[in-house]
Amino acid sequence: MDKGKISAQQFALLMYLYIIGTAALVQPHTLVSIAGQDAWFSVIIVGIIQLGLITLYLKLGFRYPKQTIIEYGRLLTGKWFGSAIAVVYMFYFLILTAYVTRNIGNFIGSVVLPQTPLVVNMVVILIPVIYGCYLGIEVIGRTGEILFPIAMTVFVITSLTLIPKMHAGELFPMFPEGVMPAIKASYPLLGFPSLEIAICLMLIPFVQNQQKIKKYFYITSVCTMVSGTLLSLITIMVLGVDMTARSPYAVYDVAREIRIERVMERAEVIVGIIWLITSFTKLLICFYGTVIATVQCFDVINYKNLVIPFFFLMLPMSIWVLRNTAELEWSGIVYPMMAVIPGFIIPTLLLIVGNLRGQPGSGQEESSEAQPQPQSQSQSQSQSQSQPQPE
Repeated sequence: MDKGKISAQQFALLMYLYIIGTAALVQPHTLVSIAGQDAWFSVIIVGIIQLGLITLYLKLGFRYPKQTIIEYGRLLTGKWFGSAIAVVYMFYFLILTAYVTRNIGNFIGSVVLPQTPLVVNMVVILIPVIYGCYLGIEVIGRTGEILFPIAMTVFVITSLTLIPKMHAGELFPMFPEGVMPAIKASYPLLGFPSLEIAICLMLIPFVQNQQKIKKYFYITSVCTMVSGTLLSLITIMVLGVDMTARSPYAVYDVAREIRIERVMERAEVIVGIIWLITSFTKLLICFYGTVIATVQCFDVINYKNLVIPFFFLMLPMSIWVLRNTAELEWSGIVYPMMAVIPGFIIPTLLLIVGNLRGQPGSGQEESSEAQPQPQSQSQSQSQSQSQPQPE
């Protein structure tokens, strides 16, 4: 296992980049095609649900602060059921990593390098990912600290430059068919990326000052909700409903509207850099979570031995999981049904079983074992005093 540690601030920054991830580029198209100009309200609905999911994950993670969900799954349910839970998470993280890899490859191949083979695009993005995973969680945490301010600075600058292109009239009329379209649009967003936050149950044991996780994690969730809402509003006001619904990468097309003569041209490349930063971070966390889950599933001693084999496994998996871009629409319907099992059902059942059995976490066990020591010392002192001393 990895012996490295990260701070609560690094954990929060990683989760922000992870949640934004590929969803920032892909989801506006899906939301607007279902909810129209009310897509921003779908982001708020999912953001509120996301706060509830984070509460569930934190209760489970704090109950077993030094164990991942693979480890206390076996502790609570026994060897066989625990092994089944480990296999579910291993395959879920594996499919999620392949899914993110394919999304990045599709974006680079269709927008940035259209004449480059898809496999080459995916290999180029996977090489730094496997290197970061090999170096461990501490390097991943520092990477998030470096990439986060870059992404946020470029996001703020591009948003300000888009103000002259925004037309508030594109947001009206609000709720022409009621609230139901916005509620329906929240379904794919709930599966991708909200339920994917369950990967935090693999990262919490690596955080040093865990007492600060709760505050930073809630702030992160609110910030992602605000960021997603702003992205939806900006996209609709700049491109309009029809063009956003037709564009698979709406946020990238929005950046094409930035034109400051003789000062800034082709600003969509800058937005592409932001998306690659967030997507790279998400892919790195997914790949690391897959490796750690496999290590704990099969009791492998050194996780670094699995990094290279998973690299060669990820290439065919990423091609298999989405054979073409059109299947992305279909996966938006099926994927949330798959993600609800590891993202909600299993953590909820483990929390219920833990409460019923009263099974303490590893931190509580250590404290309970450490309590009898002062008593034994006092007993030894009393025994030494009761012995007669030689004259």
